[in-house]
Amino acid sequence: MDIKMRIGKSPVLLFSGLALLVALTVPHLPAQAVTGVDGDWEQELITERKQKDIEFKISAISPMAGKARLTVSAAEKTYITIQDGTVMAQPRAGAETIFALYSRQGKWYWRDAFPGITCLVGDRAIAQNNEVLPPGALFRAGRFTLAVYPGTDALALIIFDSQRPQQVAFEHLHYFPPDARYRVRARLERFPEKREVRIITTRKLEKTFYRYARVHFQLLGKNLVLSALKSSLEGADSKYLFIPFKDATNGRESYEVGRFIDVPEPNGDEFILDFNLCYNPLCNYSPAYNCPLPPLENFLDIAVPAGEKVYPH
Repeated sequence: MDIKMRIGKSPVLLFSGLALLVALTVPHLPAQAVTGVDGDWEQELITERKQKDIEFKISAISPMAGKARLTVSAAEKTYITIQDGTVMAQPRAGAETIFALYSRQGKWYWRDAFPGITCLVGDRAIAQNNEVLPPGALFRAGRFTLAVYPGTDALALIIFDSQRPQQVAFEHLHYFPPDARYRVRARLERFPEKREVRIITTRKLEKTFYRYARVHFQLLGKNLVLSALKSSLEGADSKYLFIPFKDATNGRESYEVGRFIDVPEPNGDEFILDFNLCYNPLCNYSPAYNCPLPPLENFLDIAVPAGEKVYPH
């Protein structure tokens, strides 16, 4: 199940993590640090970081508010209940039930809502009983926001709590200083066949991606290669390359699981790969998430002190 939201103007992968990367097509030049192109990049980077901090602080679905994750089986009708500040999935209705979820022919619906409970996608309300629940639909219930991500056999329910201590205490994320040495020209080598690959996640599950291309670049005097994946070959997700990687900073300055980059796919073969815009998997902020682990082929044998640092707990 893919979960996406928007933080500022960039896509955020809730199962994969947060994206803040700008990729630009450039003339055919050898891979090297980019210091004289796009002179406003540093100020744009700082502005985006500030905007991301604001939305992490105030958004009802901020990763910092991610309190828990429930899995609802399609086998039976399930009642979502809030009791003593805890959201639970119950097999029977009770006095604290706020709505019910059920599956019919592989599709998910909701019903039996307590007065005042809404289900929205953007500003559009999803009707009870006869309208299919789409991925990312949000239920509002007091201080809680519940995001649903339906699958054929089960539905994932991410619970956001505006009073989660980590959300209340949040001030800002942590970053390496902007450094032009980690903005490099890269070349995209697309694979003729886009094969499915299974990536292990932090919850010891598997997530399906498409192995889409190799990214060739030079950094700190070394010729390096990373594999670029796609979560889908159709729709909005198909326009982005997903590059999960690890380097020598992971487990020290950066998050131990790895780091991610989302690159808008260039029209041609060459683009700017900016490691200043790499970000942490969302499982760094909350146990509610299920994050893919970088494949072994994307382990770099150098340190890349750029982008987001690990968020302390």
